[in-house]
Amino acid sequence: YPQWPVAFYAALSLGAIAFTLVAGWVGFIGWPLVATYRKGQRSLARDFGLQVRWVDVGWGLLGGLGALAVSVAGGLLWTVISGDDSPTNADFLPSSPGVLGAVTLWFLVGVATPVAEELFFRGLMLRAVGRRWGLAAGVVLSSIVFGFFHANALDASGLFIVAVTASYGAVFALLVVRAQGRLGPAIVAHGLVNSVAVVAMFATA
Repeated sequence: YPQWPVAFYAALSLGAIAFTLVAGWVGFIGWPLVATYRKGQRSLARDFGLQVRWVDVGWGLLGGLGALAVSVAGGLLWTVISGDDSPTNADFLPSSPGVLGAVTLWFLVGVATPVAEELFFRGLMLRAVGRRWGLAAGVVLSSIVFGFFHANALDASGLFIVAVTASYGAVFALLVVRAQGRLGPAIVAHGLVNSVAVVAMFATA
């Protein structure tokens, strides 16, 4: 999702937050659409692996739990070193959105956003870089860019978020590689990670 200062989000209504989230999908979905219609087979499934099979659910949940374990370990390390709670980039979520608002935000962040972001980062970018410089470079570069996209500052806390999110990206990329290019496992894993973040934010508000 687009990264602006937390105070910016705090001044927005639920509808405005939803709009900013949806607006962030334009590029993620738009570039693959342009690519598939101009140079591909005019199919996001065939060109970029936008498919989800039942087997992807199990691998996705396993990968998502692995990504969350890395996040927990990183958070504990941050706390030990700094003495503070680990940084988060989920502060844009309102503290009391109501039931309908909470369900809406969960769908936008935990379901729709993973589809849009996986289509771009692991569908388009991983493939493009992999074809040019090799699969390992595709995994590393797409993960780093994914991490920096989620940064909300360029200080130590922001770099921590970049590192943790990049580690998520690496897990998602490896899931796609294992599935021979299919995005299903990464979408499920990404959805689990985002859903946990949303629920945790509401629970601790």
